[in-house]
Amino acid sequence: MNKHIAEEAICAQTDPELFFPDKGQSDKTRAAIAICMGCPVRRACLDEALALEGTVGASHRFGVLGGCSPRQRTRIAQRKGLKP
Repeated sequence: MNKHIAEEAICAQTDPELFFPDKGQSDKTRAAIAICMGCPVRRACLDEALALEGTVGASHRFGVLGGCSPRQRTRIAQRKGLKP
């Protein structure tokens, strides 16, 4: 995460484990997404995550980043023309 995003991100003040829930912990995923939705740098975080993840599929994306689950980020990447 770049320095500007890290300094402004709400998640920097939250337990990082919340943003990397184990499979099946949808309650934690929803909680992490809710935190992201109130973050002033959510869009920049999402853009950075998409750039770093490139064309990988959902099985190679981890955690809630930019307010999106790995599956959601895969769909966004596909819509942007990045094919896994």
